[in-house]
Amino acid sequence: MRKSRLILNALTIAALTLAAASLAQAQATRTWVSGVGDDVNPCSRTAPCKTFAGAISKTFIGGEIDALDPGGFGAVSTTKSITIDGASGFGSVLASGTTGVTINLQQSLANDPERRVVLRRLSINGTGASGAAGVRTGIRGVSIVQGSLTNDLRVSIENCYIQNFSQEGVNANVNSSSFVSIKDTNITNCNVGVNFTSASGFLVGNLDRVKVEKMTSNGVVYGTNSFGNVRDSQSNSNGGDGISMAAGNTSGRVNIESCVTNNNATGVRSGGAGSKLIISNTSIQSNGTGAATGGGGLESHGNNQISNNGAAGSAFTPLGPQ
Repeated sequence: MRKSRLILNALTIAALTLAAASLAQAQATRTWVSGVGDDVNPCSRTAPCKTFAGAISKTFIGGEIDALDPGGFGAVSTTKSITIDGASGFGSVLASGTTGVTINLQQSLANDPERRVVLRRLSINGTGASGAAGVRTGIRGVSIVQGSLTNDLRVSIENCYIQNFSQEGVNANVNSSSFVSIKDTNITNCNVGVNFTSASGFLVGNLDRVKVEKMTSNGVVYGTNSFGNVRDSQSNSNGGDGISMAAGNTSGRVNIESCVTNNNATGVRSGGAGSKLIISNTSIQSNGTGAATGGGGLESHGNNQISNNGAAGSAFTPLGPQ
């Protein structure tokens, strides 16, 4: 009897091992979605899935999901490295009452050494129905957290349109050293455009050729333990600050170069004592207040256009040749 039980246990373990290996092999490095696909399909190019959520379970760690044609592919959450590409027709995510894309990496280092997520050519829209009205019912466009992961995380958002969310267009709230890059992206009609915060370690948030417009509150915010560069970007017509550091950011350093921050309540704002905001070749015009500070430094290279603001606000410290 004992021998039979041992044989049965061995066969069971072998069967489970084979099943796990078969499942891993079934995941493809590249999968596909289509507006006329079906999530029961294997997500191959000739038999694509219907949604990003359906495809992600069939995509191996570090793999890529591509859209074959324009379509609505639904909200998605990932706990592993992945690239999601809307292709030339822009993949659409309609996130009524929810978050469009959630990035919450929890894989072990052995399984997911890259810890990198790329979102490319996506339209992420939070418009939904509230009674008889069509309003922004979506929560966040992109939410970046880390779950149980205590190692660095890298996220790239490229060539995307993010609009109509009741909270942030992009919210990065991490718990260890991480890097977020946003390029060639438009964010409009949210409560806050972009928010960077790290509970510990540091968060580097870089913006290149990003347009943030018509936020209820602030355009771009660098919160606790965050640093970054904002280049060739615009943050206009926001109810709060165009580009700002939160008062709780007492060690951050943000460089603003060749940007436009016009028609906001406040053009730019430095954080708490110990933080530093450095601007060059930037337009700060037609704001309620040009510049403000929570005790941190405001430094200028002297080649900015600062005029026609309701009040000049806090003064900049001139920077000499470096």
